[in-house]
Formats: sequence, C-alpha cells, structure tokens
Amino acid sequence: MELRQLKYFLKAKELLNFTEAAKELYITQSTLSQQIKQLEEELGIPLFDRIGKRISITEAGKLFATYAEKSLQASNDGKLILQDLKQVNTGTLNIGLTWGLKSIVINAVSNFIAQFPKIKLQITFGTTTELIDALVKQDIDFALTFYEGKHSDELVYEPIMTSDMAVIVSKESPLATKKGVTFKEIEQLTLALPVKGFSTRDFLDRQFEKYKIHPTITIEVNHTPTIVDLIRTGAFQTILTLATVHGEKELCAIPIRGTNMKREAVTIRLKDSYQKKATTYFIDLLKAENKEEYNQL
Repeated sequence: MELRQLKYFLKAKELLNFTEAAKELYITQSTLSQQIKQLEEELGIPLFDRIGKRISITEAGKLFATYAEKSLQASNDGKLILQDLKQVNTGTLNIGLTWGLKSIVINAVSNFIAQFPKIKLQITFGTTTELIDALVKQDIDFALTFYEGKHSDELVYEPIMTSDMAVIVSKESPLATKKGVTFKEIEQLTLALPVKGFSTRDFLDRQFEKYKIHPTITIEVNHTPTIVDLIRTGAFQTILTLATVHGEKELCAIPIRGTNMKREAVTIRLKDSYQKKATTYFIDLLKAENKEEYNQL
C-alpha cells in the first residue's frame, strides 16, 4: 500500500468521478483506475461500486477513508517537522481568511515578511464553512474568521479579538449624522446583506429573530467587497463589524442601541495536526495587534 494510492482513493471519494479526480491529480484516468484497483485487491474488498460510468463509495470505502486520511496527515506532519528543524527560513505558510478580517492581517503580514523574508505567504479568502473544509483537507495551515458556532472536537479555536457590529452607511447619506439607531429602526432601512450561509448573515438572522425584527433586505450578495461598494453609492445600508470596514473613509458607522452585538474573531487549527513554527509566529503577531483601533472606521 502506497501513500499515492491513498491520495488517489481520497480524491476519487471526494469527487465520485474517476475522470475529474484524475484531472485534479494530473494523471490519466487509466492510471487512477489501475492504482485504486490494486489497492482494492490488496485490501481484498471493493472500495467503490461501479455502475456504468458512475461510481459510489462502498461501506468499506467509507470506513477505510478515515484511516487513509490519518495516514496522509501523519506523513505530512512528518515532513513539516523535518522542515521546521531547518528553522523558519523556507517553505510556505497557507492562511485562510474571511474578507471581514483583512484589516487586522495587513500589519501582521508586513511584520512577518520583515522577520522571515524567505517564507512564502499564501492567503486564501473564503466563507467560514469553506475555510474549515480547506483546513480539514490540509489545504491551509490555519483559518482566521468570525465564529460563534458549535466547536468541533477535531479543531482548536483561539480568540483573537471582538468587534462591534454597526449600521454602515455612506458619509453622504442623510443617516450619517445619526448618533445611533434602535434595532426597530433597522426595519426602515434599505439593506444590502450577505447571502444566507455566510457567518455574518447567519449571526444577523439570529439577532433579527431574537429581537423580532423584520428587515427590508433589498439585495443579497455573496461577496462582501461588493456590499461595501453598494453602500458607497448611498442607496443602501448594511450591518457589518467595524473591523470589516476599518479604514473605509467614505463610510460612516452608526451604533446600534439597546443591543450588545459583537462578533468574535478566532484562529482555527486542526487539533491533532503538527503546527508549523511559522503558524505560531504569525498568530503571535496577530495577538500583538492593537485591536481597539479596528473597532472604528
């Protein structure tokens, strides 16, 4: 049994399509099929059911996948340990990031590169769900996101900062002079919000339900920068964390009265996975940031 066979098997399990799996692995479909067949023969049991051109994972395949993933993770961890023995002067640090926290990462990135110029940083933006999926697949080393959901036993969550939520409007909007709004007044706004499934939207929907608010949501967007662009036009308003719009000079934040709407930013890592020294150093730089300045525009 070879590690590459485990890698091929897991990719086929993920996509349930030998052709697509082979493309992502940069091998031919015949090579993929042959290697998986050899793996099945060695195990003495089919891992996939093949019905025409369709495949589906067998019960044995589902059980075996757990151990295949652990084997690949252990192999990867072993490589990382050896790389770290060479000190933090080579390699790549893969960071998963939600767009709403880009402002607190900028200084950390600059300081990290100044200290470790030979480390390549790769930053991937995504939703919280997408980042956790990437973390489990070990496509990223850690995620930085707002998160208030249920904690998984497989992950480690470390608080970095909290950020107040506010109504965000254009500085040219008549609302920009308001010192505060009640949650009930939010019903009168013309809102542009993230689509359902985004952690910010899920958080807001829970607040709307809690305070029995029925807002007018005119536009739903799956791209936070586009929401900010819409607010700049003056035709719409939104509700975001102050960290999300930190440094946006054309916008104005209006506090929401009568609520304690804060979001917690956390780093998320795999619990049983080896943590690169580069990860530790970068997270330490994030902790050293002055978080108070990110609670203002």
